[in-house]
Amino acid sequence: MSADAGILEVVDGRPLVDGTDVLDLVQRIPTPFFLYSARRLRWNVESVRNAFTRRHIDTDVLYASKACSMMWFLRHVLASGIDVEVNSGGELWKALKAGFRPDQIVFNGAAKAVPEVREALRVGIRALMVDSLFELERVAAVAAELRKPAVVALRVDIDVPTQTHPGMATTHGGKFGVDLAQAVDGYRFAAAHEWLEPRGLHVHLGSQITTTDPYVRGMEAALDLVAEVESACDITLEFLDTGGGFPVPFKPAEGAVVDPGDYFRAPFAIDEYAAAICGTLERRRPDLRLLIEPGRFIAASAAVLVTRVENEKVKYVRDARGGLLDEERWITVDAGYNTLLEHCLYDWYYPSVVAGRPDEGAPAPFRVAGPLCDAGDVFVGDDEAGCRSLPSGTTVGDIVLFSQVGAYGLEMMTPCNCRPRAAVYAVEDGVVRRVRREETYADMIAHDEGWEPRRSG
Repeated sequence: MSADAGILEVVDGRPLVDGTDVLDLVQRIPTPFFLYSARRLRWNVESVRNAFTRRHIDTDVLYASKACSMMWFLRHVLASGIDVEVNSGGELWKALKAGFRPDQIVFNGAAKAVPEVREALRVGIRALMVDSLFELERVAAVAAELRKPAVVALRVDIDVPTQTHPGMATTHGGKFGVDLAQAVDGYRFAAAHEWLEPRGLHVHLGSQITTTDPYVRGMEAALDLVAEVESACDITLEFLDTGGGFPVPFKPAEGAVVDPGDYFRAPFAIDEYAAAICGTLERRRPDLRLLIEPGRFIAASAAVLVTRVENEKVKYVRDARGGLLDEERWITVDAGYNTLLEHCLYDWYYPSVVAGRPDEGAPAPFRVAGPLCDAGDVFVGDDEAGCRSLPSGTTVGDIVLFSQVGAYGLEMMTPCNCRPRAAVYAVEDGVVRRVRREETYADMIAHDEGWEPRRSG
């Protein structure tokens, strides 16, 4: 398996996931459903761990559970031998439930509530990554109340720009982190406080960063700040957390001139990101422990979404006078942004393939839409016209698979239009098993109250 391959292999038009024929599965499993690969998950973990630890042995990999916090997934991450990063009290609860020890968990998050901080300190997690000076004071107050020291690291916006989707850029004036100008004051406060233990620095740059340059600049800026903090506060920091952001290829980079702002292509392998980060660290501060928090890199390529074409139509393109210019073929599949929210939220591109139609001659352009009563529920195309190049015979009943969907799919599913959330299956050692059941109509009203008609005496 190559570094940029997903789990989907097409042989004579038959889509295979770890040797399992998806066309056989859809004979007994209703669409849409996600299909995960335990093998690919393990491979992703090993690739990132090996890339970093052979360059800087004191590296800890912490899976960013916000990418996929399904219990089956978390148990496999735990079994792979790495740790976990959480972003809420709910993610903390799930990580502990999955079997992670408290000392394997760090807690990020931009708006930690007092009960979340209290629970994190009560169970004794490894560290709290603090997002503001206000939050630092909140953590200090809770730690004093519980009389339990809080290990903290400030998340600092080190003002390094990254060319990625605006919703995935986390520095250079974004919503996350302490402003660089306030960082030393924050560490000075923490170092002087009886119940705070400042141990590290956190500088996550963003997600789907397709060049290594921002990491080099980010490491230099972070290490400059470490030196300034240690000198000003008379402390020694133990670790530097650089977050994740390592990209997943959604479009091939081969043969293309890749603009750094084209965040769907990933021309560099994980080894090159490790070399950029660890090379800088080894040169300047080899004594620091390195923490990294990959999420999308571990989860995305571990799953496909299996959908079915439920409708087809032709729409005509006309000029201002009503004259016919062209026609567009449309197909509608049974999963939209209720199942893959990022396709609409971020105009995100997911590769697609139509199963069972090998070598049908020249492909044809199709507009591909989801089923929701929303004009925005249309998948991003392969070209600027918004069309996907699919086999010309694609029609109702065909199976369409979207790949690289293992991250932020399950986490962001909604019951929009009262469409039940999709089931999840996994291929594990050649066996397919359901790891999350599909939602039922009854599930969708399980939390509603006060609607039942009153019965007279």
